[in-house]
Order: sequence, then C-alpha cells, then structure tokens
Amino acid sequence: MELTFGLAAAIGIGPALVMMYAVLRKYTYPAVKNPFFSDPTFFMLFVVGMIAGTVLFSVYTYFWGSEIVNAILFAILECLILLVVLNLKRFHRKSDTVFYGYGVGLGLGATMSMGMSYYLLQLAGSVDASAVATLLVMAVAKIMVLGAAGLTVGEAVAKTRILEYTAQAVLVNMVFQLVLVPWFMYPGEFGAYMALAMSTVIAAVYFFKMAFVSLPNVVREVLRQEGKKRDDIPK
Repeated sequence: MELTFGLAAAIGIGPALVMMYAVLRKYTYPAVKNPFFSDPTFFMLFVVGMIAGTVLFSVYTYFWGSEIVNAILFAILECLILLVVLNLKRFHRKSDTVFYGYGVGLGLGATMSMGMSYYLLQLAGSVDASAVATLLVMAVAKIMVLGAAGLTVGEAVAKTRILEYTAQAVLVNMVFQLVLVPWFMYPGEFGAYMALAMSTVIAAVYFFKMAFVSLPNVVREVLRQEGKKRDDIPK
C-alpha cells in the first residue's frame, strides 16, 4: 500500500512541479528583478487546488462507472472550482491573477491525477512498468489540461470577461474528458490507448497555446488595462 501511494503521489505531483517550473521560471526571480506574481500567494493557491482536487476525486468515486456522465459533469465542476477560487474582487483586473489561476489548476490536476492513479493501481492489485507509464501519460495530460484551464479562467477574472473565457475552458476540458472515456471503459485494448494518445495531444496543444503562446500577450494586455507597462515580459 505504501509503494502504491508513493507511486501515485509521484505520478500526480511530479509532473505538476515540472510544469510549474517550466512556465514560471521566466516570470519570477532571478529571471526578472520584479516577479510578475507573489510566490507565497501562488503556492497557497496551489495548495488550495490540491485540497479541492482531493475533495472532488472523493466525490468522483461515487460516480464510478458512468464515464460519459462523469466526463461532462466533472469537466464543468473542475472549471467551476477554478472560477469560485479566483473570482474574488482582489483578483479582478490584475495581471498576476493569470498566474494564480495556473497555480490552482496545477494543484487540482495533481491531486485528481494522484487519486486516479492510486485508485487504478489498487484496482489492478499489482504494479508493473507499463501500467505506471500509462498512468503517467494520463496524469501529464490531466495536469496540462487543468493547468491551461486555470490560465484561461485566470484570464477571465483578470479581464472581467468571466462567461466568455470560462466557457472556453469548460469546452476544451469537456472534449478532453470525452475523448478519454474509452481509456476507462476498455482498459488494455487498442482503442483505449488511441483515446489516451488523442486526449494527450488535445491537452498538449491547449497547454502550449495558453502557457507559451498566449500568456505573454495576456499579461501585457492586463497590465495595459491597469495602466502599467513592463519591458521585461518574456517572449
């Protein structure tokens, strides 16, 4: 049990920390003199996301077996959690809100992936390299899509265009979840692996767009909205 839990924790939390570093390193010290966000606030919201993910996965287990219903319901719930955490007056029209959305999304994805990995490893009754590799791919895809959704909802709150951007996050998350359904329903079959591959591509494209293409422009736009300008925004 300890080995299974440790593996599940590594599968869920490890990729989240890697993605955190990969995206944020250009926006904080020492890359820039004045960080674009507060580290303590970011990590606090990352923990909030982890707690929310733990609670949400506990609820998820009660719906196990209704995969299409789960895909739709939890795609909506995950994005609503992001919105509920971020949609406070202190985060409105602030450029750092985008980064905090990323933190919540990573935390949510980390514990959802950890819970899913632990549950499936327990269900299998044994641990082998292929199962761990498959679960790692699933976890990376899940964390990417929720990290990107966090950036999208963060943009929604920062620009106070809540419905428009939150709907985009829900839509992409729902497509991701629905494409992944065969992986849960037909484990070990060719179609299941194809579903996992397709969902991973969807997550990777969404993540790359939000974290590396859109983020610098979003930060620039919200700073302009605040009446501020910075010349050190990463490209």
